[in-house]
Order: sequence, then structure tokens, then C-alpha cells
Amino acid sequence: MFNKLFLWSFIAFVAVLACSEINLETSIYKEDKNSIEIIFPQWQTEQPWLYFYWTPGIVKWKQDPSEEEEPAVPTLGFMQ
Repeated sequence: MFNKLFLWSFIAFVAVLACSEINLETSIYKEDKNSIEIIFPQWQTEQPWLYFYWTPGIVKWKQDPSEEEEPAVPTLGFMQ
């Protein structure tokens, strides 16, 4: 029973990774430049169902809002 559960959960994990966009950055000289980003599904990167980002010291489960989504700061016409 446990073998089948383990096998099917492993198959599901591999299927999720296959349908994900994976960004991997590595450096052997600087530890802070090592990172991995997993976005699932790969066809919906703006609003993913699952987002994971890891770098030494930082783990994120939610994507930072892009600059396009942030409201623009209003400027006064006479100050330009």
C-alpha cells in the first residue's frame, strides 16, 4: 500500500515539475547568487497556481507583484 502511494505521489511530483517553468541560477563563487524559482503552470506565469522561490536565507511562496500591476504615482502637471 505504501509503495503505491509513494509511487503515485512521485509520478504526480514529476508531472508538476514537467509542466512548470524552472529558473535555476548557480554560482560557485558567491552563495547569494544561487537561486531556484519554480512557477506552475508554465503557461500562466503572471498568476501562477504554485510559486516557489529559494535563495540562501530567503524562501518565498508568493510571487512579488510586477511593476505593471502596481498603481502609478500621480504627478501634478505643473511640476513636470
